[in-house]
Amino acid sequence: MRVFSSAVTAVLLVTVGIIVANILAETGIFSRLSSFTGPFCRVSGLSNACVLSIVAMGVNSTAGKSMLAEYYRDGKVAEREVIPVLLMGTFPVVLGESLFRVQLPTALILLGPVVGGIYTGLNLFSSGIQALFALLYSRRFLVGSGHAPSPVSPAPAAALALNRKVVLAGCRKAVPTLRRVVPVTLAALILFSLLTSTGIMAGVATAFDPLFQAVGLPGESAAALVAQFLHFSAGYAIVASLLADSVLSLETALVTLVLGSMVVITMIYIKYSVPLYLSLFGRFGVRISLATYAVSMAAKVLTVALVFLLF
Repeated sequence: MRVFSSAVTAVLLVTVGIIVANILAETGIFSRLSSFTGPFCRVSGLSNACVLSIVAMGVNSTAGKSMLAEYYRDGKVAEREVIPVLLMGTFPVVLGESLFRVQLPTALILLGPVVGGIYTGLNLFSSGIQALFALLYSRRFLVGSGHAPSPVSPAPAAALALNRKVVLAGCRKAVPTLRRVVPVTLAALILFSLLTSTGIMAGVATAFDPLFQAVGLPGESAAALVAQFLHFSAGYAIVASLLADSVLSLETALVTLVLGSMVVITMIYIKYSVPLYLSLFGRFGVRISLATYAVSMAAKVLTVALVFLLF
């Protein structure tokens, strides 16, 4: 029953995100933003379509990625631009949808203002590293390369509207994408449930234990790792308990939380990101998943190093 509820919730969220993206595109609002995104396009070497997709990710992650996929299929976004855009889009996603709406309140309540606040800052730092890396890459390899496709044409003034006709047009345009995304999402959720019930995913979590030992964390930190595998809030609760019992110091608590977030990211990729990228970008989604996951893990490793350096 829990698997069914989780699958329904995930499919509903993905469906809403994709429909919203297409409706917003039909209103012409993103094309209207093109005049404001010009400076960033010149700095980053990305096309207007790429920057508009990043803006959309800040509103809704799935919506922005769906919009990027549509631009990619229409030839408005080059293949070399896709991965940098997704990496840059990580920061507004973490800042808005993932952090301030969910994780920040939970962290402050369970971990306290000091640990929760610092850990929140570390999450922003980690996503910021990814965005900076992508920006530097795009400046080095995309600026002046002459590869970028033609920019998105701005919509006429009358096109900026939200009415029944626009909503219906957006819903119709969302149907082809939903036909690709929904079946893959459902299949991934079912597979993830089977792997969890057979203990394979618990083995994935256990595989991270050597990381704890390598950085000198106490064995009790493994409990927080397994809890993060279940849900990030469970990991926060265990770390808070270990802090209260003086088992963890501020430094080891932060390192435990960051390493635990690596488990959360791994689970998210297995459960959601990989199926979404495959459904949106086809075989290219495999390369997207590997590249974005590798950069995300590298950013977390740098974040752990920063904790040791500062604390």
